[in-house]
Amino acid sequence: MSLSPASRALLERMRPVIAGVTEGEIRRAITSDERSALRDDALGLVREGDYSAFFAPFDWINDEADIVIVGVTPGKQQALEALLSFRAALAAGGSLDDAAHQAKSAASFKGGMRTLGARLMDHFALHRLFGLASTLDLFGSAAHRAHYTSVLRYPVLKKSGNYAGDSRIADRPFMRRMIEESLADELAMLPKAWLVPFGPNALRALDHLAAAGRIDGARILGGLLHPGGQQWNRTMSSSISSRAMLPLPFQVARRFCGAARLCGRRSPPCSRNDARANASNGRMLEVRKPRLRRYSSS
Repeated sequence: MSLSPASRALLERMRPVIAGVTEGEIRRAITSDERSALRDDALGLVREGDYSAFFAPFDWINDEADIVIVGVTPGKQQALEALLSFRAALAAGGSLDDAAHQAKSAASFKGGMRTLGARLMDHFALHRLFGLASTLDLFGSAAHRAHYTSVLRYPVLKKSGNYAGDSRIADRPFMRRMIEESLADELAMLPKAWLVPFGPNALRALDHLAAAGRIDGARILGGLLHPGGQQWNRTMSSSISSRAMLPLPFQVARRFCGAARLCGRRSPPCSRNDARANASNGRMLEVRKPRLRRYSSS
């Protein structure tokens, strides 16, 4: 587990800013729907039109992971929890590395998002591909196998509100830089990991990197909705158990082919010929409706 040199330098720069304010000041600044000098200036990273990004400590990388869960960008609540955890760890005498690790652990995919995200992944039998009883274990006993990240590592706001992503996520200059620099470098440290994007906008960013040859597109297990609420809800979540089982379509059979399950490999994936052979032999994993991948381009 580690920090990149660039992340370490940024954490060192932001450390006195975070340590020098009170918990109450951090809470008021991060949750504000108006411009905030602390959030938007002292912690501010970039502003382009209606969009801006500010620093929160999401830099820690579990470079031993073989599964990467990818969101769009941390929201205000996640950023608040990360900053408060980082500040508390430093105040308790912790090292920069310890504080960064605690901040990332405290704020990544919290609460109901974990439960709904796990149900959705289990719905598509990803737990079987990963060799788990449930993907909820990725937030508990199997946490050492998982790395949690966002295509836009640092919190991005639109007019001081949370940004959920859109079809232009890889087109805006500063977002494209985050994807092509921070995210690409981060994923380069995890060359054998499965990539599980939550939602179409995270998938768009990964596809952008795959098209540029920065990551292997065969590692992307795309097609899951985001469990945060805008694309997924509890009614949909509670209905999945009643849906019929269907075989995986061939375009994802490469990723979910029986060979990966039968040989127990964690590294992706088997060849196209292996997938076709396993599909014809009835070895493909099964998946409940709706089918994985692909979202519309809108």
